[in-house]
Amino acid sequence: MSRKRKAIRINTFYQLFILVLLTINIPLLAQEQEFAFKIQTNPTDSDYWWLEKNNFGIKPDNFHFQSKWELKTLKTTYIINILGQDDKEKIYFNESFIKHNFSDKTFLRLGKYYKDFSRYMNDELSSGHMLISHNAEPMPKIGLVTSQKIKRFDNLTFDFGIAHGIFKKDNYYTKAPLLHEKFFYMHINKNDYQVSLGLVHEAIWAGGTPELGNLPNTFKDFLKVFISADGPLLEGEVHANALGSHIGIWDFSYEKNNNNRILKLYYQHYFEDTSSLRFRNEIDGLWGAELKNYIPNTTLLFEYLDTTNAWLDPPYQRDYYYWNYQYKLGWSYKDYTIGNPFVSSFKLGKTLHLGATGEIFSSYYQIKASRKININDSIKYKIAIGKTIKDKFDINIFVVNNDINNGIGFGFSSIF
Repeated sequence: MSRKRKAIRINTFYQLFILVLLTINIPLLAQEQEFAFKIQTNPTDSDYWWLEKNNFGIKPDNFHFQSKWELKTLKTTYIINILGQDDKEKIYFNESFIKHNFSDKTFLRLGKYYKDFSRYMNDELSSGHMLISHNAEPMPKIGLVTSQKIKRFDNLTFDFGIAHGIFKKDNYYTKAPLLHEKFFYMHINKNDYQVSLGLVHEAIWAGGTPELGNLPNTFKDFLKVFISADGPLLEGEVHANALGSHIGIWDFSYEKNNNNRILKLYYQHYFEDTSSLRFRNEIDGLWGAELKNYIPNTTLLFEYLDTTNAWLDPPYQRDYYYWNYQYKLGWSYKDYTIGNPFVSSFKLGKTLHLGATGEIFSSYYQIKASRKININDSIKYKIAIGKTIKDKFDINIFVVNNDINNGIGFGFSSIF
């Protein structure tokens, strides 16, 4: 059987599967149901930064489509999000999951999804979260999240979440590594503002590689990963390192709402060992400010990304952000960086980023523009202008660039 025929048969199976899901008689239980689809044509030469980055782990081709089905019952939300590419005859499941609410404070999520922390983040305009952006395809995970208050302190809220995921077995990993994720946040809530401090921990563990074989994967090993305890002393090492590959952020944010004028300030301090956990890498991480409705119907976002202090080593070893000597594919999933796409493991950098969206002449616009400022670099941008018709149909045109030329694309979407 030819590869093309096989791909067509697989596509037929997916189409049938989707059709069955969309026609199941769940609407009898539904409180709310929505179906949306989007069609987009891209420039023929698709090597444009803001066409591929933060694009859900998909390398753009000339034409692709996206469909999303969402159904909400009293306690459960079902989402199926599908991306398809005509040139490659491929279909991808983007964020698709089941979310069940045990109460208004606790929920369980199962499927492919991005994150349940840093909820202030504007993923559409941002250059990308330090840990989990929309740059890669979402990973299969199961996670539990809860939010609690202390009776004596009504203005204090605590969030805790834990998740378990799996990477992908590929040409390098002989056995798929596992993901451990947890986070803890404290929110101070006042009448018109909120101050938050969070700690997020991500770890790659278990799995197997050609050089090291199968890596430790017992429950006892998981407990070591949970507390970042040392693993075995490997040949050539001066001291034992934590079992697995560990990264995380200190997450600081401030949000103020003044008569629907919203200000957000945030700093995601990146770490991957004891020294950077203790801020030995100084101000490295993502700094951001978002202003909404300070100009009517306009959102402005400014970000500064710094990774130039990764090699401040004495008495510690250098950090190579997103890379690990055991898990050499690093903090990536299906060949795409999971975190901010501007972070390079072996190149230190500073990046300025602007995001904007608003209304002009009964139409809307969206701008993303970025530039590395520690090297001779050109501005990478994407500018889109569109119009929404009767709150159901949307048409847009966009311009993107690379170092050589510009490209033009078109989009159409609808919600039912």
